[in-house]
Amino acid sequence: MGEEHHVHFDAAVINDELHDNTVIYQISGEGKQLTVHLGFLQIKHRYRLELNIPVNALAEAGFDVGSNKSFIVEEKAIPNINCKLLTFPTNILTDRDGKQHYTVEVEFFAHKEKLLKEHLEVCGSEDHDRKLHLTFVARVLGRGKGTPMLRDGIHLISVEDNEESELSDWQGFPAK
Repeated sequence: MGEEHHVHFDAAVINDELHDNTVIYQISGEGKQLTVHLGFLQIKHRYRLELNIPVNALAEAGFDVGSNKSFIVEEKAIPNINCKLLTFPTNILTDRDGKQHYTVEVEFFAHKEKLLKEHLEVCGSEDHDRKLHLTFVARVLGRGKGTPMLRDGIHLISVEDNEESELSDWQGFPAK
């Protein structure tokens, strides 16, 4: 009865592309849509995402990628308060596999449990006609459901308090 149980994982399975610790990028919609799979995050946590946006994703969306033009988030009537672009440098980097990318920083707030999708539209600072739709997908764990291992390039910035009522010292209206 006092047996110890151990689980052993095959190293080949752990190190395949689906089970490593990198953010997964998926290009679709004739190059106009880039889905960024962030993995598991925790509710009420604010993250800084360091993403490697593939150059070919912007090229397929019709952007002139070699021109050092800057990119901005398309302004909407209602801005996305849970996901915002921090930096989008114009210099192209090459990783060790020879793939070219832009290193982009995004602030992301996991504001609800379960599957969370947030959207941003990136356009050229001078050309607002061409757009790349960024969709950020994350599985958000609720309070007390565990602590996820963050993927490479995802950094915790802060933890927001769960209940606003806990923050308030207001005692209500005085009795008459």
